[in-house]
Amino acid sequence: MGRKIPHSFIQELLSRVDIVDIVSHYLSLKQVGRNFTALCPFHPEKTPSFVVSPEKQIFKCFGCGIGGNAITFVEKYENLSFVEAVKRVAELAGIEIPTSFTEDDKVAVIEEAGFKAAKYFHSQLSQVSQYIEQRGISPKEAERFLIGFAPRGYSRKLNIKAEIAKELGLINERGKEFFAERLIIPIFSHSGKVIAFAGRTLKSDSSLPKYVNSPESSIFKKNSTLYGFYQSRETILKEKKAIIVEGYFDVISLHQIGVKNAVAPMGTSLTENHAKIIKRYTESPILMFDGDSAGRKATIRSAGLFLQRGVEPLVVQLPESEDPDSMAKENPSELRKLILSPLTFIDWSIQTVKLLSDQEKPAVLREIAQAIAPLKALNPFIYKRYVSKLSAEFGIDEHWIRLNTGALSRLREETAENPVPPHEKAFLRALLEKRFQLPLEVSPNIFVSDEVSRVYSIIRNTEFQDPTVLQTEFPELSGFISEVLFSDFSEEEMKMAVCRVLCKELERRLKKLHDLKEKKELKNLIFSLRRGNLNALACALSRTTN
Repeated sequence: MGRKIPHSFIQELLSRVDIVDIVSHYLSLKQVGRNFTALCPFHPEKTPSFVVSPEKQIFKCFGCGIGGNAITFVEKYENLSFVEAVKRVAELAGIEIPTSFTEDDKVAVIEEAGFKAAKYFHSQLSQVSQYIEQRGISPKEAERFLIGFAPRGYSRKLNIKAEIAKELGLINERGKEFFAERLIIPIFSHSGKVIAFAGRTLKSDSSLPKYVNSPESSIFKKNSTLYGFYQSRETILKEKKAIIVEGYFDVISLHQIGVKNAVAPMGTSLTENHAKIIKRYTESPILMFDGDSAGRKATIRSAGLFLQRGVEPLVVQLPESEDPDSMAKENPSELRKLILSPLTFIDWSIQTVKLLSDQEKPAVLREIAQAIAPLKALNPFIYKRYVSKLSAEFGIDEHWIRLNTGALSRLREETAENPVPPHEKAFLRALLEKRFQLPLEVSPNIFVSDEVSRVYSIIRNTEFQDPTVLQTEFPELSGFISEVLFSDFSEEEMKMAVCRVLCKELERRLKKLHDLKEKKELKNLIFSLRRGNLNALACALSRTTN
C-alpha cells in the first residue's frame, strides 16, 4: 500500500501525541521509574516485558522484540495499514488530519466503490422487508450493519468499473452478478471500510448455497478479518472483553439486545490470525458457539488456538437446540445471564464430558487433552491443575492424559539470532540521539550486526531528523531501533563505542595505505582513539582539510 502522508505531518503528529496516552487507550500501564510497563499484547507472558518510554516516545517488548512509536503500536495492535494507523492516532489525540492524505489510489477506489454498493443495497432493503421482520432485525441494526438486498441488474445500477467490481466480488470473471436476489451483508474492515460482501439466499431451493462470500482479494483476507469487529471495537476496548460467535446474524442479534462486543470469523473456523488479533484486546475471550455437537467441537478447537498463546478462554454453554441468534430473539434475558457468568474452559470441559455417553467420552477427552497441551510449556502450573482436575473428575490416569498431549505440546523453537555487539549498539544509540558528531564516514561493512549496518546506512544517506520518524519510514527496523534507544549506556560508554568504531574504520583504511608516513600518522590516531581521545581525530582531519 502506498504511503502518501507527508513526512512533515507524521513528524508533527508524533511531536504532538504522547505515546503513554495512546498506549493507555489499549493497555493498563504501570509506572516504574521513568518508564511504564505492561504485559505485552503481542505474545503470551506472565511477567511484564513491555516498556513505554515517555522521554523517548517509544515502546519496546524485551520478550518478543516488537517496538516502535505511537503509530507503529496502533498499526500492530489494531492490525491496520500504515495510513489507517496514522488516522487512528490522530483521532485518539483529537488532531484533525487533512482529507487529502490518502492511501494507495486503487485501494481508496475499491473501498469507495464498496461503500457505494453497500449503500445502494441498503436502499433496496424494503424489497425484502417481510424477511427482515421475520428475522427480527430492527431498522437500527440494519442501518448499523448496512444490511441490504441485491436486485437483479444491480451491476448496471452501480456503474462500477468491472475490474473494481470483480475485486469486491460483485461480479465473477465472466461478468455475471454474484449476489443477485440475495440478502446482502457488507463486510467491514477493522477500520470501517467496506471490503467485501456476504450474500444469503432467500429461496427455499436446497441446491443453492445458503451463503456466498466475496472471494479473497488484495484488501480482503478471511483469516484475519472478524465480522462485527468494527461495530464492536470501542466496546471491546472499553470492557476488555470480546465474545466470539459463529455467524453474521449471531453478531447482529447480540448487538440488538445490547451485547455490543461480539465478533465472528468469516464463514470459516476461527484461525490463528483471528486468535492473535483477539488476544491483543482481551486476556479472557468468551467462546459462545451453538449448543450442539458441532458447537462443542468448535469450542474445543478454538480454545486450543487461544491456549497456544497462553490465553485461557471462557465459555458460554447454550442449551442444545439454541444458537446466539435464536436465543437473543426468544430469551434475551436468559442469554444475558449466561454471558455474565461464563465457565472457565476446563470447567466447561468437565461439565460437557459428564453429559456424554461412556462411548463418547474417550474421544472428547482426547480432544480436550490436545487443546490444553500448549500449556505444558507455556504455563506448567495451570497445565498440572487441568490434568489433575480431569483425572479426579473421570477417574483416569494422569499419564493417559499426558500421553494424549504429546503431539501438540512441542512448541516451535525460534531460531536464535546472533547478538548485536554492545559497542555497536552503543555507537548507534549515540548517532540516533545525536550525542557525537562523526568526524568521518565509516563503511557499513565494518559492523558485525546487519541491523546496525542498515540503520547506519539510512542515517548516512538520508536527512535524518528523529528516530521515531525513522521507525515510521522503516517499520521492519522499528523494534530494533527501540531496543537500541532503550539500551542502558552512559555518555562515556557511548563515546568509547564511537571511538572503537572509528578505530575499526581507520584500521580498514590502514590496510590500503602504502606511504610509511601516512601509516604512522594513522597508527597514532588509532592509538589516541583507543584511549578515548575523540578530539585527536577531529584535529587531525581539520589540519588535513586546511
